[in-house]
Amino acid sequence: MIKIFTTTFLILSITLFSQNRIKILDSENQKPIAYAKLILKNKDYYKNTEENGETMLEKDEEISEIQSFGFENLHVEKFQQIYLLKPKFSEIETVEISKPKFQKKFTVGSIKKSNMGFAALSKSWVVVDLFKNNIPEEKVYIKKIKIPTQVDKTLKEATFNLVFYENINGKPSSEKRKNIIVTCKSGKNITEVDLTKSPISFPKEGLFIGFEWILNEQNKYSYTTDIHHLDGTKEEKCTTNWNISFFQRLRI
Repeated sequence: MIKIFTTTFLILSITLFSQNRIKILDSENQKPIAYAKLILKNKDYYKNTEENGETMLEKDEEISEIQSFGFENLHVEKFQQIYLLKPKFSEIETVEISKPKFQKKFTVGSIKKSNMGFAALSKSWVVVDLFKNNIPEEKVYIKKIKIPTQVDKTLKEATFNLVFYENINGKPSSEKRKNIIVTCKSGKNITEVDLTKSPISFPKEGLFIGFEWILNEQNKYSYTTDIHHLDGTKEEKCTTNWNISFFQRLRI
């Protein structure tokens, strides 16, 4: 019994010391920031926090910057277990906003359930496309967005960032105009984002709209398979980690 306990203790100790748990909080109210993005030093991938604002860093992972929409970017110089992000505040003039009346309906873009082309692994992926405004109306708002999604074997319902960028001379603006966290049900579906209560204005120059993957444990699933290489060699029972897989087109 003593030998078994000692062995178990050593294994647990190695696991704990090879990882570092961190938490990202709002500096104003100390609330956790879900899905904050951690840019890692000398890595070709990033990580996101979970819903509770926490994540685990491996022994060889160091954070260089922390990002989250609506907050100032935080450059990290030393390791901490808790990081505080400052909210962004913009001074704007008081304006009267009238709720738009959806009297006419226009559709931009097209989707098919068979159009499933993009997938995310551990790499950093953001995919955007320009949606042009060719509608001869003075004020146009986006009421609904439809996206083909496919989600398999995740721990919970999968999530991703639906991102909006202004069109600056045919290129996306350097900062996001809007970020919406979208939840996808398991299986192959058309996921709808209803913006009726908070419609987004659709400017004459159009918008870049797309997807940013949230890479965390919530969106991850693992499976075991045999890998056959081109040189004829074979790796048996390899475990592969994927994040949510999805879409190729969207419609607004």
